[in-house]
Amino acid sequence: MVVFINMAVAFFQSTEGHIFNATLGVVGTFCDVVFCLEFLARLISAPSKAVLIKDPFNWTDFLSALALPCRISFALHPQLRAAEVILLFFLPVVCSLKLLRYFESFRLLIDACRNSVPALPVLVYTMSVITLLSSSAIYLVESRDNIPSMPHALWLALVTVTTVGYGDFAPKSTAGYVVVSILSCVSVLFLGLPVGIIGHEFKDCWESRSRVLLMTRVRKCLAKWGYSAQDLRVLVEFVDEDGDGNLNLSEFMALINQMRIGIRAEVAIQLFMLFDDDQNGFLDYHEFLRHLFPEEYVLDQQQRAKTFQETNKRVSEALNHLDAMRVSLRNQGSENSLQHDLFARKIAGAAGS
Repeated sequence: MVVFINMAVAFFQSTEGHIFNATLGVVGTFCDVVFCLEFLARLISAPSKAVLIKDPFNWTDFLSALALPCRISFALHPQLRAAEVILLFFLPVVCSLKLLRYFESFRLLIDACRNSVPALPVLVYTMSVITLLSSSAIYLVESRDNIPSMPHALWLALVTVTTVGYGDFAPKSTAGYVVVSILSCVSVLFLGLPVGIIGHEFKDCWESRSRVLLMTRVRKCLAKWGYSAQDLRVLVEFVDEDGDGNLNLSEFMALINQMRIGIRAEVAIQLFMLFDDDQNGFLDYHEFLRHLFPEEYVLDQQQRAKTFQETNKRVSEALNHLDAMRVSLRNQGSENSLQHDLFARKIAGAAGS
C-alpha cells in the first residue's frame, strides 16, 4: 500500500504547480521514512549481511531508502534539479520493483526466457535478413520523393515487420504495395515463432512450478541463514543416528528443525519426497547436494572423478610394477637354472677325467 501511495504522490507532484505542495510533500516524506526504516530493520535482523547485500531484492530496498536524504536535500535546495528527477521519475520505478519480492511466479517467467535464449539468435538473424532484403526492395521500387534514402526504407520495413505501422512513410507505387504486402504476411507468420517458443518454455516451467518455487524458497532460506554445502555435510552426519550415511523421514525432519530455517512440516515432507531420487525412503548427502547446491555438487563429482582417476592410475602403476617383478623373477630363475646346468657339466667332466 505504501508503494502505491508513493507512486501516486510522485504522479501528482510531477504535474505543474504541485511539486511544492505541502500535503503531497508530507505524504511523500512519510513513505520515504517507512522505506528507510524497512531497510534498516532488514539490515539489522539479517543473519548474514553478505547474503543480504548479494540479494537483488534488497538492492531495491536500499535505493528506496535513499529517497529520504534526496527529499531532504531537495527541501533545503529547491533548485537542485538532480534530486527532483530522482524523486519524481527514478524512485517510483524502484519502489514498484519492491513488489517483485511477493510475486514468486515471476521466477517462472525468468526461467522460461532463459531457456528460450539459445533459440532466439537464429530468429533474430532471420528477421534481420528479411528486414534488410525488404528494405532494399522498397528502396529500389519506390521513388526518391517518397523514400529519400536507404535508412527511410529500412525504417518502413522495420515498422512493417513489427506490425507497428506508424504511417509516416508508406509505399505509393504498385510494386511497393506488393513488397510491403508480402512483408506483412511473412512477418506475421514469423513473429509467431519466438512467442510460441517462449510460451512452450513457460508452460513447462508452469507445470513444474511447485518444485521450482519450493527449491527457490529453500535455497533462499539456506542462504539467508548462512548455510553452506560443508555445513550441510556436518549436519547430515550429526543427525544420522544409526551412522549408515542415509537419513530417513524422521531424521530429515529433525535436521530441518535443528536448522531453524522457517520451513513447515508439510513443506519438509514435500522436500523429502523431492530429494529422494531413487524413491527408496532414504536420503544421502549427495542427493541433498545435487538439489540444494548444484554447483558444489558438480565440483564434488569432479573431485570424486579426479580421485577415482588417481586411484586407477596408482592401481595401474602397482600392476605394472608387479608384472615387472614377475618378469625379473622369471629372468633370475632362468639364469639360476643355466648356472646350475653349467656347474653340473663341470663336475661331470672332472669326474670323467
